[in-house]
Amino acid sequence: MIDTQISIRPARTEEAHALAALHTRTRTAYYTAGGLPAQELAGAERISGYWQRAVDEGRAQVAAASGGRVVGFLMAGSPKFDDIAAASVRELQQIGVDPTGWGRGVGGLLHAAFVRRLRADGLTEGVVECWEANARAQAFYARQGWRPDGSRRPGPLGRDYVRLRLTIPC
Repeated sequence: MIDTQISIRPARTEEAHALAALHTRTRTAYYTAGGLPAQELAGAERISGYWQRAVDEGRAQVAAASGGRVVGFLMAGSPKFDDIAAASVRELQQIGVDPTGWGRGVGGLLHAAFVRRLRADGLTEGVVECWEANARAQAFYARQGWRPDGSRRPGPLGRDYVRLRLTIPC
């Protein structure tokens, strides 16, 4: 069920620290679900600069509930992979939804915003990496039409990060 009170908008400069905290909660939820001990994950204080840069560069969008509370985020930009032409593909660097809001359609709204951005930029292809132990994300991306492209890199606990691609019609 999609929450109709959710709006997607560009992240604001003053939200960078809150986004870092939300990112910490979301990644703790999926990495611990995959078996990684929570103490091995960096806290918000270590990734605030990362989020500040993303917001300042216009790469971050948020899903905001009524009242303005941020319940999810989307970060996209030029791909970081050497074998992908940055001029023709956009990387979905991450989608994150507050774990207390999982299953309510927020991720789908954020994904739709990514697809709109692809189209607005005249692109038809996206790429994302997903930890193979994150079954929830793997299923989400598969439902959205993403497919593995054969590229992998080592991840925690001997479980790889798998690269996925999405092609959308013109």
